[in-house]
Amino acid sequence: MLCTWIVVADSSRARFFSMKSRLDPLTEIQCMSHLESRGHAYDDFDEYHGNLGQGVHTFETHSDLKQSEADVFAKQIADRLEQGRVKHEFNNLILVAPPAFLGALRHGINDHVFDYISESLDKNLVVEREEVIRHHLF
Repeated sequence: MLCTWIVVADSSRARFFSMKSRLDPLTEIQCMSHLESRGHAYDDFDEYHGNLGQGVHTFETHSDLKQSEADVFAKQIADRLEQGRVKHEFNNLILVAPPAFLGALRHGINDHVFDYISESLDKNLVVEREEVIRHHLF
């Protein structure tokens, strides 16, 4: 199928849109979420979560844990994009995400999928309506 996929994501949610041309509306085809990235799972812990290992006490901050979960989610999105590439579900790809997550997403994407990326936008638009997303892209 000849179409463009637009992936609008942040560290806890990803929305996949499809369009056949720039004049067609964006059609949401999938939504993924990763609740672990929202940090609620860590709310019951102190700011630092200690890990013991080989007699040395190390600390991992709350933000480090959130970043680790964001990296996991970026990899899940990258895996879905690889599935789409293999199934020929798109021939063009646009990524929209906040700067830090866009970097994590690019890091998780393999070279084959990376070749399909025609544009990327470093904005957090994951909760915006389709027409707002379209306005930022075109």
